[in-house]
Amino acid sequence: MHTRKYNWLILVFLALLVISGCSPAPKVSQISGTIITPTGAPVTGAGLIINDVIAQTNAKGQFTLSTTAGRHKALILAKGCAPAILELDLSAGSQALTLKANPLKPTKRTGQKIDYLVLIDPQEKTDLGAASPFTYFDTSGIQPAAVTHAGIIDLKQAVEYLSPKALQSLCSILNTRKIVWINKDLADHLQIFDSETQLTYNVPFMKGKKNQRTVNKINDLLVRDWRGEALPLDVSPKATEARLAQEVTDYMESKYKITYAGHDVQRVKQIANSVIAVSERPSLRFTFGILETTEYNAYALPGGYIYITRPLYDMLEGDDELAAVLSHEIAHITHIHAVKSYERQTALLVAGVLLAVAIGDSTAFDFVDIISGIVRQGYSKEQELDADKTGLRYLAKAGYEPKAMLSLLDKLEALEYRLTGGRQNYSSTHPATKRRIQEVSGQISTIEYYRFLDVYLTST
Repeated sequence: MHTRKYNWLILVFLALLVISGCSPAPKVSQISGTIITPTGAPVTGAGLIINDVIAQTNAKGQFTLSTTAGRHKALILAKGCAPAILELDLSAGSQALTLKANPLKPTKRTGQKIDYLVLIDPQEKTDLGAASPFTYFDTSGIQPAAVTHAGIIDLKQAVEYLSPKALQSLCSILNTRKIVWINKDLADHLQIFDSETQLTYNVPFMKGKKNQRTVNKINDLLVRDWRGEALPLDVSPKATEARLAQEVTDYMESKYKITYAGHDVQRVKQIANSVIAVSERPSLRFTFGILETTEYNAYALPGGYIYITRPLYDMLEGDDELAAVLSHEIAHITHIHAVKSYERQTALLVAGVLLAVAIGDSTAFDFVDIISGIVRQGYSKEQELDADKTGLRYLAKAGYEPKAMLSLLDKLEALEYRLTGGRQNYSSTHPATKRRIQEVSGQISTIEYYRFLDVYLTST
């Protein structure tokens, strides 16, 4: 009888665990301390990095940081010093630490200069091999040097966040000419950063089969690049995206009065161009216009068409907030959200679009309906949040203040309350502003880490 009673209690306990999420919340370690030189002097402006979270020291060398308890690999980066790599065993609760910066000066990878760092996940097979005429390292071959000489824990992620100037410094530190990677949002496009020009090229490539496995066919592209030959750059929309782009101007000009010239448009272009230059599709041609309407909104349409309404433009304070709006809209274009959004609709829609593209007959499908749908309904919530996240990264890489994205969203939230009493978003084409603020706030720490790393690399 007692055994049955205990078994019943155990079952109730297990059920409660399931209801509450099974696993307890991770324990948090709250660290405060000081970073000093080997002689005991405080180090000002140093960075302590744990799990992509950074704490910077004040004038007295003091810092505070919160992270999960347990064993961690930490980095200390200080101007003029090589990275200090530490193993920390952090307990839950509050604790004080005194840490030492590396007394040595920054170092560089020695040995032969490498043509390419190919930062592609091992599971994404390529056709590179011993027969390739150029020299290269893959991710596993160069990652230890990236930690030792540059203080970079995740090299593949870092190249997505670092500015062109910082990437150039990284190439110098790792003794290489170019960095190559595949952006996850543009799966069939190769990103090639050239340390000499500080430019990133977006080059489409094909997939093939080798030993019954799918491989990324990038060897011939890199051979051509290594020889100095021209590559097939992504400079204009193609296929479905291009066909949709043909309908944009007529539709928008039938719906709005649009300003394409003047001081305001030139300002938009100047700021946008600095953002486009650090995006995944830097060679793509864009068109910008200001919509003379009473709406508060901005639109990104297929083929690089970006429009911002006059009331929204006038509401923005400074270049950073305008860059935040443009970065968000540019991300919709660079990540080809227009094409991806309707390809997720019904099979009939996809078939109609592809048929119209194949036969060149706009009567086979009404492309204007698709443009109209984007203007009325916008993109999916997931795509809008992706545009915020990507836009935040673009802001940092282009040298604008990432927190301008938060100040912009705060303005939009205030606008919602002013126009509707908070009953609905300022725009029906965007997800809840509160959620957007939460998502962007959660990404600021990672952005701050890479901004600090940017400064460290360019000052080394």
